[in-house]
Amino acid sequence: MNEETPLSRAWKERCARRIIELDSQLSDIDALGIAAEFEAFERTRVMAPEDAADFVMGVMTRTDPGRFERRARARAPASG
Repeated sequence: MNEETPLSRAWKERCARRIIELDSQLSDIDALGIAAEFEAFERTRVMAPEDAADFVMGVMTRTDPGRFERRARARAPASG
């Protein structure tokens, strides 16, 4: 079982606040659920929470959305 860390909780709360700023019709609980999905997604998890919400909103409002899915394979570790 994965326990939520204080850092994870804070990330989701910040993301949820931004989501509600972008769509005021969402409830706090719905926004937290969406934020949890963003945190679980590799691409948005590495962003600042507000940036993750803005990024997804930008993708979702494009008239011709690009690809937005998980990678088929994990990235190879950077060598150096």
